[in-house]
Amino acid sequence: MLSVKNLSKKYNWKNENGKRVTVTAVNSVSFNIVENQTYSLVGESGSGKSTLARLIMRLEEPTAGDILLDNINLSKMSRQELRKKRAEFQMVMQDGQGSLNPQMTIYDIIVEPIKNFLSLSRTEEQRRVQELATQVELPLQVLSRLPHQLSGGQQKRVCIARAISINPRLIVFDEVASGLDTTIKKKVLDLLLRLRQQISSSYLFITHDIDVAVYMAKNIMVMKDGMIVESIEGLKSFADFQHEYSKMLIQFLPPKSPENR
Repeated sequence: MLSVKNLSKKYNWKNENGKRVTVTAVNSVSFNIVENQTYSLVGESGSGKSTLARLIMRLEEPTAGDILLDNINLSKMSRQELRKKRAEFQMVMQDGQGSLNPQMTIYDIIVEPIKNFLSLSRTEEQRRVQELATQVELPLQVLSRLPHQLSGGQQKRVCIARAISINPRLIVFDEVASGLDTTIKKKVLDLLLRLRQQISSSYLFITHDIDVAVYMAKNIMVMKDGMIVESIEGLKSFADFQHEYSKMLIQFLPPKSPENR
């Protein structure tokens, strides 16, 4: 389905001394995502994960490399062509509230992509939004509220509902559980796993937490300094990780409390 080939992103700026500096955020990354599968991409902050996500979504332009969806090169598409293709790939960002229009009701936020990409009657739109709210475990009464009137966990659920609303083939989740307390985080992760059984979308789940990465997927990519340093399909346990960086991420996991062991 999705094939990323030798993708790179470099940023140029001048430092405080006026010297031109080049930083490579993503360095010749290649991988494939298969239809109806879940993948985790894990690495510390600054490893290039979020930049890679934005490149895949064409929110940023790559310095080099290609992004192919069914052998169609997304990185060569015009904005008009890309807009038509966006129904097939969606993204849920880390900042739930920041990615929601503060002046729109929750209903209008969820229905927006439906209006843009699906040909439904007003009644069908309303039914679809209510179905989505139920799917992501949002009370129907919140549909008339504004984003700031919702909790952090509810805001994430709105973002998820919006992303799945048009049945995309790929959803990229960028640190979607970050910033949530432990209980809410597990509820959101479990919700995503349940939804994965109900919808025919592939997931790319981006996280700095290798424990969360393994919880969400058995196909794991580990990213460091802009490069994929380890890629495992069908992971069975932490013992499958071989790269020293992967082992370091495991080593620095906080100890589990007795009730979570």
